[in-house]
Amino acid sequence: MSRPSPLAATPASELTPLLDVCLTVASAPSVHSPPFRLPRWFVLAMILSVFCSLVWLALLVLGPQLNLHVDSTAYLYAGVLNSLLGSFLSASGYCCQKYAHIRVARNSALGTATMQTTFLVGLFLLAVGTVSAVINLGILGQAVQAPFAALTLIYSALLGRFVLHESFGVYDLLSSAVIILGVGVDVYAAQLADVPRKSYTLQSLGRLLMRDSVFPLGYTVMAIAYAVLLLRRVHTDKLQRHAIGLLAFSSCAGVMAGFTSLATKSVVEVTKSALKDHDWLVFFNPFFILMVLAVPCALVPQLFFLNKGLEFFGTLKFIPLYQAFIIIGNMGCGMVFYNEMASYSYNALVFFLGGIMITISGVCVLLVKVDYEKNSGDGRRSTAVKAVDRPMDELLDHKSRDKERFETDFTLEQMKWATDSEDAKPNDLRVCRDFHECQEAIVELLVSARKSIYYSTFLCDFTQVLHTTNEEHMDNTFVSLVRDAVKRGVDVHILYNPVRDYGTNSIADLRLILPPEVHFACSVSDLGPSWFTRHLSNNSRYAFHHQKYLCIDEETIMVTGCDVNTEREGWLRKNHLGYYWHELSVVCRCTPDMVAWIHANHQPAEKKRYYDQFMESPPFPLVSGGWREENCMVNMIMNAKHSVQLESQIMISGGSLQHNRICPAIVARISQAHRKGEPFHALILTNAAQKDEPSFLARTYCTLSVQWSLEQLEDCALAYGLTLEDLWRHLQVGRLENDGVLIKVHSNILIVDGKYALRSSSNLADRSLSARPNDTELGLLFSGPRVNELQQDLLNMYLGTTGKRYTWAQVFECIRGSHTHRPTGVIKQLEKKTWSPVFTWFMMNVFIYLSEGATGGRVKVTYETTVISENKHEFEA
Repeated sequence: MSRPSPLAATPASELTPLLDVCLTVASAPSVHSPPFRLPRWFVLAMILSVFCSLVWLALLVLGPQLNLHVDSTAYLYAGVLNSLLGSFLSASGYCCQKYAHIRVARNSALGTATMQTTFLVGLFLLAVGTVSAVINLGILGQAVQAPFAALTLIYSALLGRFVLHESFGVYDLLSSAVIILGVGVDVYAAQLADVPRKSYTLQSLGRLLMRDSVFPLGYTVMAIAYAVLLLRRVHTDKLQRHAIGLLAFSSCAGVMAGFTSLATKSVVEVTKSALKDHDWLVFFNPFFILMVLAVPCALVPQLFFLNKGLEFFGTLKFIPLYQAFIIIGNMGCGMVFYNEMASYSYNALVFFLGGIMITISGVCVLLVKVDYEKNSGDGRRSTAVKAVDRPMDELLDHKSRDKERFETDFTLEQMKWATDSEDAKPNDLRVCRDFHECQEAIVELLVSARKSIYYSTFLCDFTQVLHTTNEEHMDNTFVSLVRDAVKRGVDVHILYNPVRDYGTNSIADLRLILPPEVHFACSVSDLGPSWFTRHLSNNSRYAFHHQKYLCIDEETIMVTGCDVNTEREGWLRKNHLGYYWHELSVVCRCTPDMVAWIHANHQPAEKKRYYDQFMESPPFPLVSGGWREENCMVNMIMNAKHSVQLESQIMISGGSLQHNRICPAIVARISQAHRKGEPFHALILTNAAQKDEPSFLARTYCTLSVQWSLEQLEDCALAYGLTLEDLWRHLQVGRLENDGVLIKVHSNILIVDGKYALRSSSNLADRSLSARPNDTELGLLFSGPRVNELQQDLLNMYLGTTGKRYTWAQVFECIRGSHTHRPTGVIKQLEKKTWSPVFTWFMMNVFIYLSEGATGGRVKVTYETTVISENKHEFEA
């Protein structure tokens, strides 16, 4: 399940490299192995093609202004040459994107394929190819241009052979010849037709599209209904990897491509006529605005289905069908909406439809090749390429795959726990079960300080009165206790998050109320929203200093639970916003290695953590998020004997969109227990809503992410061969609510078998737990009798009892109820929403790929820690 690593026992502040999970690739790659870099000739060909294409497009656009008179035949051939250039650019774009997927398959530490430069280059090439196709719509017409899309297949096959080192055999040669023949026949048909070159104004286009015919509306309704019903069937029955999934993604992408071209052609035609006639009011006409909005409405689903097809099937299997349906989609829209076949003679129409059939036949030849290679097995394809196309259920069908899928950099036995004292002193481990107990601990620790205080905070109201039952220290605030400590000669260091999105005080305000002897350091990331996203979200940063600890006299440390504000309250005590808060904290003795790391953490540092270089890891039993903490959680889950209890503020795990393996590990352990007939229970507590998030987009995303994670839990279970009934017999996912009022889960703890626990600031998301860019986090591993006591105390709190010893069967019965009694306690079952899973699926992709890193793990990030001196205003936000 895990592999020994020299990183298992690292000294304090050692630079621990990020995840380097590499697939096994032969040291001496074969001729057919994918290249480690793109060939120079290919790069030069792309640059020249882009240059030539842009020059050609400029001539086509500026031709009328330069009074260049070209006859219809020459204009037709100009369109053909333009199609050749655009098809090559599109094929090059697909090739670059496929190369990005191969790089990620070789080394998943690189992140996602969309983060790679080659992927962005591919998007640029596809954009240029699309612009070329749009200009070409005014030359050939939508239906006539449709067959030329198949030229991309020829370029894709050639580039696959000479750039990606994929095989190019008889099938590829035959399909290329057939496609060229089909395109040639269509060109001949276009010459016979003598199609008049028409220009459209907004009024004439409106009359054409709204003519007295049932075909435009009928075609639109049928296309949308087809896509919705087919995609719902695929997603509901988990058929993404099957033939119907290939059909769904390729056909829906192709159909939407037809509508994209239709809307784009309409906008281009109206724009041309408006510019020619200087009719500027056209651009403010509601009908024109609707046509402009129709372009992204069709383009976004098209790109989404294209990306899903490439994710599940790979280029050579998906692109041929995709191109075939682009042909059909463009031809359908051109014939139905623009009535482009009306001027075709009988012979021209026969030749044109014959060319279409010949072109599609060439596509089918490629599909035969794909099926042949799948059945016979293509040993020449490298491991890295196969990994891109390997279905997840194939990985999960074999027991031996669990070891690979949940491999970690160290074993459970190599992890150190807070109860493992290395000296004769007792560890003084204790757990605070609600925020009142946390405040008691804060007051006690600050009052006891004699030498030093090291405090790290994400959010703290230094003027809030701290709760305590000690009459001598009542009515104290953080400010008053720090002032008293400074008077005693205590050296005070504060590591601060100056970003004020969540209500943090400014540095200037703190300087006014805290003694000047206090040492301030600020940790700030360079990852923030773009100029565009700033209009949609009120977040000024996408990554935060999120470590919460209080270290006293280099002897005792309190991990989490030491942030202070009015949202946090004691158990079942409403805060000022009218809901409840659930908080935990752990206090233990510091080891010398832990102290050394804390000292280093408060020192000024440029590039505190950088995505593709190194990240600082504290010594066990401390963990600081990222891949190391994720590995700890996976080890704990996969080694659990009978129970897993996981509480997290948010839950975003599972599926190909997420890097962390927490939810899949829980399902894998349930699958093992089910196969062996062992009693095993897993309880996950999270929030269905995030009322304290300042951004509406963040709150919406968190709601969607819960729905996504629930769906992925079920998908993973089905991949393991479990029924949903089997899954939910062992698993309970819930939220906390008392008398209809939210109890905000902020406890972020993992408890295994009532023996091992991890309390952390990390949330269950890639933004905290992955080998990708993270918030700064801190957690503590602890074990022993205290863990069992804590778990039983928590269960009593949740179920409204005191001092009762619960078994997991009793806990599940209380939560779910039975024939004799209703559910009891504050744990409410968290169920999937009734909306379409396709909607969740689509919106999660939109949020993740358009959020610039807010959803975690997609964009590089650097934290810079700076000691505050006189220049304090640079941190004002």
